[in-house]
Amino acid sequence: MRLNEKNISKKIHTLIQLIDDPDETVFSEVKNQLLILGPVALPYLEQVWSDTMNRWLMQRLEEIIDDIKFNELTKQLAQWKYHQQEDLLHAVWLINHFQYPEITKEYLQKKIDPIKKDIWIEFAEDLTALEEVMIINNILYEVHQFAPNIANYYSVQNNYLHYVLENKKGNNITLGILYLLIAQELHIPVFAINIPEYLILTYINNNLNLYDAKSESLQSAILFYINPFSKGTLLQKEDIKDFLHQMNIPEKDTFYTPCSNADIIEKLLLSIANSYAQVGNQTMYSKYKNISKKLKEA
Repeated sequence: MRLNEKNISKKIHTLIQLIDDPDETVFSEVKNQLLILGPVALPYLEQVWSDTMNRWLMQRLEEIIDDIKFNELTKQLAQWKYHQQEDLLHAVWLINHFQYPEITKEYLQKKIDPIKKDIWIEFAEDLTALEEVMIINNILYEVHQFAPNIANYYSVQNNYLHYVLENKKGNNITLGILYLLIAQELHIPVFAINIPEYLILTYINNNLNLYDAKSESLQSAILFYINPFSKGTLLQKEDIKDFLHQMNIPEKDTFYTPCSNADIIEKLLLSIANSYAQVGNQTMYSKYKNISKKLKEA
């Protein structure tokens, strides 16, 4: 062990000994120092948590451990946003892995691959956009039996892709993400649009350069919209307008054009936050909402 590692270890042990100090000012400073150290402190904290029988100490340890992990997730998502945002599955996996560490990215991909293969087998050359979407809808919703989890819509588990893939049920956001992941891997020009709290998809004229196109060009290139929560029902712009009106959401031009993968991940984080709010867990609600806000600002 190098000298700096010994010093870090010694510092962590010293800080841990002060965690149960009754003085809140002392605890606050100790917590801040451990948060600065970050993930390197986790093995030490988790070991003490495992060994102690002191409930007061356990609660404080849990608070610090959770905050370090949430900080790390926030950092990883910010790095993803700037360095590999085109890989939507990676960010979905980061969020999934945070709550379920045993779930690997490879596991998610292996669960998606058979669905993608079944769709690919049905594809042929010169299919129209409508024919492509009809095949995706049939395989995803009829053959593989994916459906909205209406009975337990606000269950936190609905927000985790592995749960959706295993149980064939999800909420609007995760079913939309699954649909989008499959379309992206099949090189189908399907994208998400950024309606608040909902994930509606759109099929874009394949000849359009999304990065150079202006809003007017994007809107003219949209062939139709897709509602992944309703078995891939096709929608037109007027349907989106009616929906916004029914939900009392003020209309914006950006609600009709493709959004970024970072926008989609922000939606997923807010969906998790709202699920916790439904069960009265204000702490987790605030933490996930805060991550979403930081990702937006990153």
